[in-house]
Amino acid sequence: MKQLITLIILSTSLVMTGCGGASDEGHAHGEEGDHTHEQPAQQAQEDHGHSHDGELDHGQEEGELQLEGAGVITQWTDKTELFMEYPELIVGQEATFAVHLTQLSDFNPISESEVIFVFSSERGNEGSLTETEVQIPGIYGPDVIFDRAGRYDLTIIIQGMVNDTMQVNGIPVYNSSDEIPHGHAEEDPNLITFLKEQQWDIPFATQLVQQRTLTQTVDATGEIMAAQNSQAVVSAPFSGIILSSQNGNLPVVGQQLSKGASMAVLNPAIQSGGGDNYAQQFINAQSELELAKANLDRSKRLYEKEAIPQTELQKARIEYRQALTRYQTINEVIQVDTTTIEGYGESAESYRFEIKAPMSGRIIESFVTPGMQVEAGQPLYRIADASKVWLKANVPAAKQSHIANAGQAAFRVQGDDRLYEVSELDGRLISRANSIDPQTRTLPLVYELDNTQNELPLGMFSTVHINTDTKENVLAIPQSALIEEEGNYNVYVHVSGESFRKQRVTTGIEHRGWVEITSGLQGGEHVVTENAYQVKLASLSSEAPSHGHTH
Repeated sequence: MKQLITLIILSTSLVMTGCGGASDEGHAHGEEGDHTHEQPAQQAQEDHGHSHDGELDHGQEEGELQLEGAGVITQWTDKTELFMEYPELIVGQEATFAVHLTQLSDFNPISESEVIFVFSSERGNEGSLTETEVQIPGIYGPDVIFDRAGRYDLTIIIQGMVNDTMQVNGIPVYNSSDEIPHGHAEEDPNLITFLKEQQWDIPFATQLVQQRTLTQTVDATGEIMAAQNSQAVVSAPFSGIILSSQNGNLPVVGQQLSKGASMAVLNPAIQSGGGDNYAQQFINAQSELELAKANLDRSKRLYEKEAIPQTELQKARIEYRQALTRYQTINEVIQVDTTTIEGYGESAESYRFEIKAPMSGRIIESFVTPGMQVEAGQPLYRIADASKVWLKANVPAAKQSHIANAGQAAFRVQGDDRLYEVSELDGRLISRANSIDPQTRTLPLVYELDNTQNELPLGMFSTVHINTDTKENVLAIPQSALIEEEGNYNVYVHVSGESFRKQRVTTGIEHRGWVEITSGLQGGEHVVTENAYQVKLASLSSEAPSHGHTH
């Protein structure tokens, strides 16, 4: 249903309709109209290549843009893509503007929005109309009747899915068809037609070709490891047995322990390699220390009374130090409650030595099974403080010359798409080997990382990207835009709303999903970055739709 709006200044009628049905070959507006988009004039193609952020390209200032005859307009802001087609505009004749609006955040058609079309000229505001409902999402079709020739500016205000404003200047309106300039050039036969309806029907995206800073990288396999100075192996201090009855709560892998926490209760073997069981060695060391301490105290008192010479006092001090050293050596890895020392040896219960955690950390390896017998020095646990970890990157030998100036790096761990920057984790390169590992034929680099949030599990493998060379202000596009054909790379340039151009490019360095373009593209162009292969198929199809589809 059409609604006629009379404009105050020009008495221009603006007709608002909903959009009719459409197919891949075209789409229609209204119940009566079947308005065919005419082929755009060459001048319109040249003057309306594309613009960014609502500004005109090719050095045009606002108001300078000159259109002849029918028009095809493509503009981009940071939120919206406008693709608009209109026929030759003649005073008194109804004309349909086919306005295609795409939301750039996801490249879906804009729907459920209020779109206001405001026409103005050098005389001021000429009138406006609003469309809120369309039958085809993304396609708005104001019908306009002009009653005076001249140049008109169109402001498109979008409110809804996006809030944006777009400006098209210098739209020509003629008194009659005789005034319309002739000599339309043929459309470029190399352009590929890929309709908006096709773009909206699949995942689709484009990206602006722009300057970026890229860093060349070398890829390596890596592993998250415990830092060497923040882990410890807890071994059996003597031969013995880990009785099941006394070890019902042995720590397991992954368990966090505080320094001094009980790890296992070890009962000494009846006979050790030296002939005495460990309990007896401990009791002997404790007894020797007590006797040496008593003898030193006695010698001090006698020396003060001048009852013994100084050499006797010095001898007592030496014997005390020797006894203290033996006791501390035996007691270093176990902590015994010396208040019950008098009871040691009197029963089987007294022959228990509790092994303590030497540091706060997490159990990362356990070799303990209740009931097992162990030998002196046999590893029982490996415990590590994971607040600081190492990232060991194994660089292929063939790439060793590329990492002479290796610095920062980034990595991904298995099962996690997140890219971790070493710098973000307060990381630093702490080691670079000078020789190739003969087994793996790699050169290891070691980075130390802050892992206080425990996001990096020990033992996880990773892919490491090591920075080597940095280039600033180079043209770059996403790697997903490249299509390889017979050893060469091509991209598809988004020339206008439904027109694309196949373009061969040469590439430079690659950096985390971006690739340098050394030739073939210019800054400000748009390239297809998602489903570019579908555009390629459209170029090969003999049934590709013509550019002038029906509305």
